[in-house]
Amino acid sequence: MNNYWEMEFQRQTDQWWTMPHIHKYYNLLKSFAAPVDVISEKEDFSGYPFLIAPAYQLLDNNLVERWTEYVKNGGHLILTCRTGQKDRNAKLWEAPLAAPIHQLAGINSLYYDHLPHSLYGKVDFGGEEYAWNNWADVLTPAAGTDVWAVYADQFYKGAASVIHRRLGKGTVTYIGTDTDDGKLEKEVVRRVYEEAGVPTEDLPYGVVKEWRDGFYIALNYTSDIQEIAIPDEAEILIGSARLEPAGVVVWKEQSDDRHK
Repeated sequence: MNNYWEMEFQRQTDQWWTMPHIHKYYNLLKSFAAPVDVISEKEDFSGYPFLIAPAYQLLDNNLVERWTEYVKNGGHLILTCRTGQKDRNAKLWEAPLAAPIHQLAGINSLYYDHLPHSLYGKVDFGGEEYAWNNWADVLTPAAGTDVWAVYADQFYKGAASVIHRRLGKGTVTYIGTDTDDGKLEKEVVRRVYEEAGVPTEDLPYGVVKEWRDGFYIALNYTSDIQEIAIPDEAEILIGSARLEPAGVVVWKEQSDDRHK
C-alpha cells in the first residue's frame, strides 16, 4: 500500500495510474491461463517459479537481497518501470536513480521520460513496434545483460527499453516502458515464460481458465461464443468446449504433469 499511496501522490505525469499498471500484468497472466497469487513482499518467494514486482518504487536493500537470492536459486523475476527509485521513506537515494537494483537487474544507468497525450513513441521488440506515451525508463545495460527491446524514436532512439539477464539458476527481466494497451508487456512476459520452458495460451479478455484440485474450469464472461481448447482425451464433466456467453466447462485431463 505504501507504494500505491506514494506513486498516486507523486504520479509525475497525469498519464500514470498505479492500479491499471498492476492490473495490466495480472490480466496478461490470466490470458496465458497462468495461475496467479497476489502476495506481499513478506511472503516466501521460493515456491513461485515466476515473480512480478510491478512499479515497486519503495524498497530497501533487504528486499533487493531477497530478490537476488530468489533468482540465484532458479526464480524468474520481472521488474517494471519506477522500481527502486526511492527508499522506504519515499526519498530519492543519495546515489544514481534506482541504484539498489542496478546490480540485480544488470543496469549501468537509467533515466525516465514522459510524452504528451498527443504524441506516441515507439518501442521495437522482436521486429514489431509498440506505441507508448505513459512512462519510459531509458536503460543503459551493464556488461552481460541482453537487450530485448529498444526505443525506435525520440532523442534516445536505440537505447534499451527492456533488458534481461541470467543470474545463478534464474533470470531477471526489467521492463522499462508502460504502454496503454499492454501488448508490449504481454509479449515480453510471454517470452520470459517460453524461455523458461513454460507454454502459454492466448485467451481472449473475459475468458478465464483455472485449475483446481485436479480439475480445469473455464468461464466465458464475454457476450460471444468462445471455443476452449480441450485435449481429445480429456473427460468433460460439465458443459462443452463451445462456451456460450456466461457459460462454464469443467474437465479432467488424464495426465497433467504440471500439477503433480
